[in-house]
Amino acid sequence: MPKLFDVRDLRIAIFDPEVAVHGTRPSPVDGRGERLPIGWVEAIPGVSYGVDGGETLALIGESASGKSLMLLGAFGLLPEGTRVLGGTTTFRDVVYEPAGGSGNEGASSGRRRRRKRHTAGTIMDDSDPDWARVVATEVGFLFQDPIASWTPILEVGPQAGEVLDEYTDLTTEEINERVMDALGEVRLPKSRRMFGAFSTELSRGMGQRAMLAAALVKAPKLLIADEPLSGLDVSVSAAILDLVKDLKERQGMAMVLVTHDLAVVARIADRVAVVYGGRIVEEGPVGDVFAHPQHPYTSGLIGSVPSFTSGRLRPIPGEAVPLTAVPAGRCVFADRCPFVDDVCLTSEPALVESRGGSVACHHADELDLPGIG
Repeated sequence: MPKLFDVRDLRIAIFDPEVAVHGTRPSPVDGRGERLPIGWVEAIPGVSYGVDGGETLALIGESASGKSLMLLGAFGLLPEGTRVLGGTTTFRDVVYEPAGGSGNEGASSGRRRRRKRHTAGTIMDDSDPDWARVVATEVGFLFQDPIASWTPILEVGPQAGEVLDEYTDLTTEEINERVMDALGEVRLPKSRRMFGAFSTELSRGMGQRAMLAAALVKAPKLLIADEPLSGLDVSVSAAILDLVKDLKERQGMAMVLVTHDLAVVARIADRVAVVYGGRIVEEGPVGDVFAHPQHPYTSGLIGSVPSFTSGRLRPIPGEAVPLTAVPAGRCVFADRCPFVDDVCLTSEPALVESRGGSVACHHADELDLPGIG
């Protein structure tokens, strides 16, 4: 049965000035067979993931492992210096090819140009009207910076209702009423003052609630959350997490969540994909992955979380490899893995089905790794 949201073979490149100066790596080839200028490095070499209706998938891993690129790149929502090379995103049978999204300086002059505009914190790609419509009306976004994600010179309320004005026949009064109701749903004041506030007048917690309200206005089938609790106080984070969990369950939304907080994953996710070096190295049900990890990196992540249990802390030695310096033709975790051998250094393991999930490790069948007791 097809997934509600499905990303296939997503490839993303990053521009590295050091590589541009020293020419240390060959530049990648995009989906049309065109080679990029020197300085571009393929950081995400073909990742696939997806969620079913009502399901929550969490992408976890250390900072700069490629989690946000994998998620936002599927919508063409990338920062400067990054570029989608290929792959497809399917949502409710609408297929989108994000290659050529934002931040593509240095690409071929023959590449299709895309017109974009900000809509309640998201960038709509108007060159693909079917995709623009489905994202605008059925996908909600929670971004890492809930203040900067809004257009600062426009009031929050009108921005939250802009997609309804664009894609529905609702009157202005009906749209404003929906926005007011959504503000109440996320426990913000249903007031003209809140409706007419600018993002710079909001705290981070209020800004994230307002972003959630903008998502709820369209009654989304899918919620995309990129580190939505980043920079929030513990009490505010807990309140927003409970709110998201409650709204998700009541409205039957699917969600893809990027986070490094394993406690959040345990509370809200159904499945987890572990990301390292721009690859998914393990995927499966949260309970299975946390209790019985199959990849040494997953076990190391779990062991790096402080606990009241004596002796459980097992930090991972070394530092994560930068995405622009991941060695090719070998296991991405080889330099930090206690089980590394010659095959790990000469062959990159594929992500294959194993024990109800998937793992990319040459020795997964041989290992009995510690997880959460």
